[in-house]
Amino acid sequence: MSTKAKALFLLEPKGQYAVQDKDVPEPGKGEVLVQIFATALNPVDWKIHDYDVFIKDYPAILGTDSSGVIAKVGEGVTNVAVGD
Repeated sequence: MSTKAKALFLLEPKGQYAVQDKDVPEPGKGEVLVQIFATALNPVDWKIHDYDVFIKDYPAILGTDSSGVIAKVGEGVTNVAVGD
């Protein structure tokens, strides 16, 4: 698995979107890493952009409606497995 991934960033409040590379994190205790195969913006995402709500630190990553496959599991994860 690559150490970089593409992500949709909102660069500044009410600003432009930009697709940029981001480091892929390792899953921590109780976390999983999902290899995303499809993602989308939803109505909350465009409201975040248009009304400058919920986000405090920019650049921010939007598009959290996603689907994919579990690529790694962190310590203590027992209810799912790689490949789910």
